[in-house]
Amino acid sequence: MPRFILLFSLIFSFAAHAQTPSFRADETGVYLRDYNTTELRKMFEDLGYDSYINLPDNEYPRVFVQNIPADFASFEDTSERNRVFMQMLIPLILKVNAEVLEERDMLDALSYHFELNKDVDDADMYFLDRLAQKYDAVSHFKDTRKYMQLLSVLKPKIDAVPPSIILAVAAIRTNWGTSRIALKANNLFKQRIWYQDEGLEPLEDKQEGYRYQIFDSLEDSIREYVLKLNSNINYSTFRDARAVSRKRGSVLYGKRFDFGLLFDSNLQNYAGLVDYTLTYYKLHLLDDAHLEPPYQFEE
Repeated sequence: MPRFILLFSLIFSFAAHAQTPSFRADETGVYLRDYNTTELRKMFEDLGYDSYINLPDNEYPRVFVQNIPADFASFEDTSERNRVFMQMLIPLILKVNAEVLEERDMLDALSYHFELNKDVDDADMYFLDRLAQKYDAVSHFKDTRKYMQLLSVLKPKIDAVPPSIILAVAAIRTNWGTSRIALKANNLFKQRIWYQDEGLEPLEDKQEGYRYQIFDSLEDSIREYVLKLNSNINYSTFRDARAVSRKRGSVLYGKRFDFGLLFDSNLQNYAGLVDYTLTYYKLHLLDDAHLEPPYQFEE
């Protein structure tokens, strides 16, 4: 039986016995919201998704959990809780990375077109300007030299972030999904907004002028963090190391770049803590993982 058919049957089964959970489905996957921990564990088990690593062909289901269960922090078995936390986040991380790689493919197509024609049309220039704004890339030229420079500057910025790094950082920053910020704001990385009334008020440092950003979903928090690593000047060392590995044709293993997260937190020995988490949980096995193919619905 195709996995998506099994998945839909499981969802309908849960929906018949619960009133709060909701879901939506399309060819990109199934999106789950407000399921409790027991329901998610049972669903993962029934899908054969009973481990966070060593899946057949390193292929992960398109099950996208949008928020951490409200009862997650009260789950007493910490080892099991950590496993479920990783199972929730891995498909989301792979999805966000796939989006970034799609942008990278489009950038490569623009580069190839420019090399052939030595010219650029208005539509391509508009698309490139949008990417430049998104990834904080700047050129002071106004002719084709601008196009050449932006292509060069954007290439090392638009690339996947090793899933092992994203997952390890999320685990550290949220105490494995049990923090108030993760549960109330879908915020996995303590992302802040400054001098605004919106957001989740911190319990400490209330006079510092910041609040924690509230995200509609865990996926949005991951997407914003990946963009931060790919655009913020503080992570240029990380991006340079990644570009070298990419040029060599190597898998982007997080342990090769975690030293580039030096400015990601003021925690003492933060990069070492990330590296330890990567090693202990064997998260390097995720760095060449992928999602199963998109679902095909018959008309």
